[in-house]
Amino acid sequence: MLSQRLRTARRAKGFTQEELAELVCTTKGTISNYENNHSTPPNDMLRQLADILNVSTDWLLGRTDEPTSYSGSSSTAAEKRSLDELLQEKIDDPDDYYFLDGYLEASEEEKKEIRRYWYDLKKQWKARQVKETRPPSLFDITEPLKKK
Repeated sequence: MLSQRLRTARRAKGFTQEELAELVCTTKGTISNYENNHSTPPNDMLRQLADILNVSTDWLLGRTDEPTSYSGSSSTAAEKRSLDELLQEKIDDPDDYYFLDGYLEASEEEKKEIRRYWYDLKKQWKARQVKETRPPSLFDITEPLKKK
């Protein structure tokens, strides 16, 4: 359970194993071992991982299905938002919507293939040290056409 949820949370945050390892002052191999269930993080590491990934230790350990179910009244409004609300926020942007359109309904194999292409593309960008720039939005492209 821990290994799967750690990998899920890391990917949701957009971190590579190496990037997460740097943030918690360990090695990529250690993170890989956690994600492949070859070893279990000590309590202090578990807390660090949960903090960086913005999930609860209970969720990482499989004690709850709510990723950010923090106890106490210190929870912020953002922490209480559901995953559905966060996803809706992303698809409210037309560009994100068209990119994500059909992804949630895709088969698991299709999703893996899409993720594989995406990770390969990100590696190529890093290898070439290409700065990611945001292309013009669909609105920016179509608005001048509407005015004609």
